[in-house]
Amino acid sequence: MSSTQFRLPVLLLNWPWTRRLSPHYEQAKRDSSAWVESFKPFGAKGQRAFNACDLNLLASLAYSARDDPDFIRLGCDLMNFYFVYDEYTDIATPEEAGRLASTVITAMKTPSESEDQHLLVEMTRQFWQRALTLAEPGSTCLEHFITTSELYLHAVTQEAEDRQQNRVRTIADYLPLRRETCGARPSLALYEFGLGLPEEVTSHPIFEALAQDAIDLIIFINDMHSYVREISCGLANHNIITLIMHEYGLGLQEALDWLGTRTEEVIQRFLHNARNVPSWGEEIDSKVQVYIDSLGQWVRGSDDWSCEAKRYHGNDGLRIQDTRLITICPRKANYVKEDEAGNEVAEEKAHLEGKSKAPGTSGEAKGGSVTQQSCSNWVVSEKYQIPTHVPAAAVDWFTDKVKFWWKSFSVSLRKFFHGPRPLRT
Repeated sequence: MSSTQFRLPVLLLNWPWTRRLSPHYEQAKRDSSAWVESFKPFGAKGQRAFNACDLNLLASLAYSARDDPDFIRLGCDLMNFYFVYDEYTDIATPEEAGRLASTVITAMKTPSESEDQHLLVEMTRQFWQRALTLAEPGSTCLEHFITTSELYLHAVTQEAEDRQQNRVRTIADYLPLRRETCGARPSLALYEFGLGLPEEVTSHPIFEALAQDAIDLIIFINDMHSYVREISCGLANHNIITLIMHEYGLGLQEALDWLGTRTEEVIQRFLHNARNVPSWGEEIDSKVQVYIDSLGQWVRGSDDWSCEAKRYHGNDGLRIQDTRLITICPRKANYVKEDEAGNEVAEEKAHLEGKSKAPGTSGEAKGGSVTQQSCSNWVVSEKYQIPTHVPAAAVDWFTDKVKFWWKSFSVSLRKFFHGPRPLRT
């Protein structure tokens, strides 16, 4: 292996649940994709990139333990909503993320009273209306879902604060936050819809331990597969791979191997607890087994989707799934930084043409809105805009050289045609 090539551990080598795709995938994908696109959350390029991630595939793999077309559609809607929400909050300040979280929570708790017209609020209202049709009024699953969703939304705000402060947490400090920011708690709580599990079951220590271990496995899988993408965009501080290297002084390959060992420990604990779940009677026990199988399928589905969709590995996912080899590319600027570099070029061109400034500079663009993109983010809609703050990301060596060359060239060209700029007095 080269100095930039590393081997991913097979985290689920001893996981007994195998790949399973819901037979309702294709229909649910059509319906949920049309639903998302009706809100126009991204521009054309961003929407194509978002569609390539195929969050519907994730839901159809993760929720495949439930053979219900309406449930699979609801799971697709939830996954799509979470990722749209993440794209918006990834470029938001902590204050903006906090306000957005509050309005979404209000829309879920009291949908008829919320008057906010933001697309994420309307997506929440419509999702929740569908969700309520799959659970009996007063079911504990409704409260569980709202409570865990609220924890998720507030945790994403905390992640925005960490990003703004360029904070690197310890692993012990990171995991409690990551268990919320990954959205796994409400995602797993959705599996309770229609099962009718009583509170004495869902609050049992072994039941809670099973859920938390499944969440940790989902985190480990997601952070391993997303690391290459996040390090290339300067967003890897909220990733356990970075923290392992930072905390233990390890290189990347050693950190990946450390994660593999830690994952196996969690797997063995999960399987032990699954074999020792207490009995609540035949009827409840069968539902508990459905839930345990659902956890197992969610973990497996998360790993399969990470390689089968294009979110993290692009067109190389299936090859990486087979060879386990990844390549770390030089760090690059995100799309917003590239736009900023483009604006500098436009200013130089405008000066040569005798214009005061180029369209789109200083926060102006045609139609009065700013088109925004980042390496992890496709918020490019002109219809729906939120104030944004993009975390600083270093421009890679190549981009720096190109910008330096262009500035030198344009200054020389300007002097040739117009002479030197007069000195400021």
